[in-house]
Amino acid sequence: MGGDDPQNIYDDPTFFAGYEQLDRFRAGWSDAFEWPAFSALLPPFSGKRVLDLGCGAGRLAHYAATHGAADVLGIDLSERMLAVARADCCHPRLRFQRAAMETVSFPPTTLDVVLSSLALHYVADYAGLMRRVSDWLTADGVLVFSVEHPVYLSRALPEGWVADVAGKPRYWTLDRYGDEGSREENWLTSGVRKHHRMVSTLLNGVIDAGLALECVIEPMPDPEMLAREPDWIYERKRPFCLLVRARKQ
Repeated sequence: MGGDDPQNIYDDPTFFAGYEQLDRFRAGWSDAFEWPAFSALLPPFSGKRVLDLGCGAGRLAHYAATHGAADVLGIDLSERMLAVARADCCHPRLRFQRAAMETVSFPPTTLDVVLSSLALHYVADYAGLMRRVSDWLTADGVLVFSVEHPVYLSRALPEGWVADVAGKPRYWTLDRYGDEGSREENWLTSGVRKHHRMVSTLLNGVIDAGLALECVIEPMPDPEMLAREPDWIYERKRPFCLLVRARKQ
């Protein structure tokens, strides 16, 4: 594949075998670190037409369907992930389709809500996708998405952390933050391709597409979360993800 072609890494057997062992996959997304913050950004779904870009195992799309959406479509490039979604997330108002975010198309003003969870950092033409999403949304339509925080792909060390003498995370390393573009990392398997963008680029891509920013969150663990997962205390040292909500004017 070329550098701008979609990489279907989730259908790689080694990658998928590792991914399905992650707590966020096995326990369900409601136990994921960012879910409380993400769910707080979601609009009312009653009667809405909803698209989930990079739907993965389908849990976010299923959440929209079970909370009153009139029609929900989840798209993903991975056959393995879609097989899980179709098996675990059945609902009469929910459909799944194999498609790439980079090429999928919808008529103008036909969607009320567009969602995406930790998928847009796989897209090369982020600005173009934001323009297409804006075109698909109706007036007053809502976009809610999360991406890996840009500090992840701009880390100076493979693991990111500099550990203390006890082996606990002490500092997060950062390098080449301003050098945007495609980068490869070793996560579950080698050669996983993602696209690094600065926070300003991510936010301006939304604004330039004609959407009004309503909320931006860099989730941090609260006392309740830390009581459940004490090791999440290290997430306070650097943001894990960036959450955005925007609206079509």
